[in-house]
Amino acid sequence: MARRGENIYFRKDGRWEGRLVIGKTQKGRTLFRSIYGSCYHDVKNELTLLKAQQLNPENAQSLSSWGDGTLSDWMDHWLEAFALPFVKQTTYQFYQRCIENYLRPQLGHYKMSKLHREHIQAMVNTLKKRLSPGTLHGISGLLKRILKCAWEEHLIPKSPHVHIRLPKFSRKKPRVLTQAEQKRMEQAFRETDCLEYIACLYSGLRVGELCALKYKDIDFETSTLTASRSVKRISCQGLGGSATSLVIGDTKTADSNRRIPIPYFLTEQLRQRKEQSQAASGDFIFQNTRGGAADPRTLQRRLERLTQGLQISGVHMHTLRHTFAMHCLEQGLGYKALSELLGHSSSAVTIKCYDNCTEESKQKMWGLSPLAA
Repeated sequence: MARRGENIYFRKDGRWEGRLVIGKTQKGRTLFRSIYGSCYHDVKNELTLLKAQQLNPENAQSLSSWGDGTLSDWMDHWLEAFALPFVKQTTYQFYQRCIENYLRPQLGHYKMSKLHREHIQAMVNTLKKRLSPGTLHGISGLLKRILKCAWEEHLIPKSPHVHIRLPKFSRKKPRVLTQAEQKRMEQAFRETDCLEYIACLYSGLRVGELCALKYKDIDFETSTLTASRSVKRISCQGLGGSATSLVIGDTKTADSNRRIPIPYFLTEQLRQRKEQSQAASGDFIFQNTRGGAADPRTLQRRLERLTQGLQISGVHMHTLRHTFAMHCLEQGLGYKALSELLGHSSSAVTIKCYDNCTEESKQKMWGLSPLAA
């Protein structure tokens, strides 16, 4: 069934199809152009762009000239016309960095019509000597998206990004605290009044969500908190500058807006902090020296100093989130429910991240945990 007035349908093959009227035949039959995608919003965005081109023929004419231009020129245009209106600022700046640091130096000088698969494969072979497989997969995926857009705009007859051989990419197992490590760290957190780390350890919040947390987000009666915003550090002066600023915006995805039950002891500690500081409900719980939201980088550096003092290695803010997730699984919580608590886009993401258990968990199956003695 189509979304009303939008001509966008969900197909039986699991894809979304959007249809746009492009003209009529001599016999008066309506001609359509179809757009396909796995997500409704992707199809809607593409249809919006096509409709804008129909209303502005001059823009459509200018687009046709990109086929004779360089990939560097097209990537600049793609960033402004096809990425900037639809992605978050942090994502846009990530695209900028990938293009400026890798794609433009390696491929930017090629004419769009002269770019071939062999050129892309040569770039991959060069970059894999100094980049991790995960980073290289991300760069290749971005280039594939840029070239697919050029093909959809009829600038090139086909995308040259086909049959590209990439190094194998295996996801690292998440670093999870052992029971002994967690016990020592919690003791240190309490002694140094680092409630933010205890809150992260027992809620699974991302560090940006933790920094954006306000007292009004805590329901002291039901012992739940609401994650609805996130703190991010973005560049202020583009690629050429080093100045950055903190920005409070939306959470990572729409699924990241969620309510999370928290232990009663954590609720009471948050209540005590509010009473001792006489904070208003709209104040940030974890603040910087000026009363604004805490900087995620500051929390990370402080955690590094604490763990170094305890001689516990490999710990960062996401380690606390991983530990929360693993404890939920050990307590019998299903992947779907855990996905909702973590704010993942789907349970498949959660399974991919945590479909393994720590060595300590494996030992506990046979009563071999050192803490069991």
